[in-house]
Amino acid sequence: MLFVRFTDVPETLIQNYERFTFAEAVVATHDLHHALSSEGTSCSGDFRLFDQKDELLYRGTFTFGSEGTYPNLYHQVKDRVLRIRTKKEENAKKMWLLDEIESETPDHYKCQSVKQITTVSSTYQSRLTRLQRRLIYGAATVGILFTSLFNATQWFIDKEAHAEQVTGGEQVWLDAYDQALQGEEASLINLLEQKNRSEEEDVLLIDLYLAEGEDQKALELTDDPILIETKLAGLNLSDQEKSERLQDFQSSHPTDEGTFDLAALERDHETVAKTENVEWTAPRVSAKVTAYLYLGDIASANEWASKTNDPAVQEKVDTYQDITATINELNEKLKKTSSKDTSAREKIQAAIAAEEGNLDTILYSD
Repeated sequence: MLFVRFTDVPETLIQNYERFTFAEAVVATHDLHHALSSEGTSCSGDFRLFDQKDELLYRGTFTFGSEGTYPNLYHQVKDRVLRIRTKKEENAKKMWLLDEIESETPDHYKCQSVKQITTVSSTYQSRLTRLQRRLIYGAATVGILFTSLFNATQWFIDKEAHAEQVTGGEQVWLDAYDQALQGEEASLINLLEQKNRSEEEDVLLIDLYLAEGEDQKALELTDDPILIETKLAGLNLSDQEKSERLQDFQSSHPTDEGTFDLAALERDHETVAKTENVEWTAPRVSAKVTAYLYLGDIASANEWASKTNDPAVQEKVDTYQDITATINELNEKLKKTSSKDTSAREKIQAAIAAEEGNLDTILYSD
């Protein structure tokens, strides 16, 4: 029998750290996902999948509600495990796990679509912003204690005024956090590697490893190449550096998401347009829309733009249509302009060139 423990789920419908059977976890995730979907809201939380001996088999993050991809935990675990490439000697364990989740999941919860695309959030934060939030609000997870008069955020604003509030050991952690916020992650990584980490600290360490270019170390913490590849694709890097990192990771841990993100980065619009079996994040939906615009498929671009709440994506489609309409009008005007009227034709041609430049900006602005 399989068991699941959830952490960091901000909802009372699922108790964090409680030991659920896999069947109970499937039902709980199903109910909360659909409850939040009907409200147009969402939340997410981490989970771990164990066997009867409490051996960790799989870990991941489940997103509930309008931003979620899967209707319940069964679909996510099955989809992810099927798509993870394993060595031959590990295939037996993989097939055993798939058999277990199949036998333990009530049939009613298997029949729904795995890839039901709902509205994808446009929320996207840079590495620094995301790191700041985890450092400030996750400070308690590393044992940094503050008096009731001062919280972690206040300390970061005015650390000199509150320096006397912490001990020498705590100061080491605070200094490491401060250095990480300035882009120097090594000290914090070293401290985290040496301690018995919480779930939140594991997530933070993954981001720190990726910030330092230690992609393999990040993967070892989660065993989820799709998650790591998605995080890699979201890093604030130059196109060349990001492409090199993604290609290196894809060569050793190939995923459909990696193929898609590399195609988007290399502006391989045909591949982006035809790829379907990936986890849809806001940047991937945006790339899909751009690909369809480049290929001139406005209907598909509009359809995909409706699947994200980012107004900039729909604005891109609308602007593209406005520009193409203007270019068509100018071309018609050019046809009707006498070949002898050189001045008028030159003005129209210049206007067409300017609009085509605007069109390139729309297509290559991602």
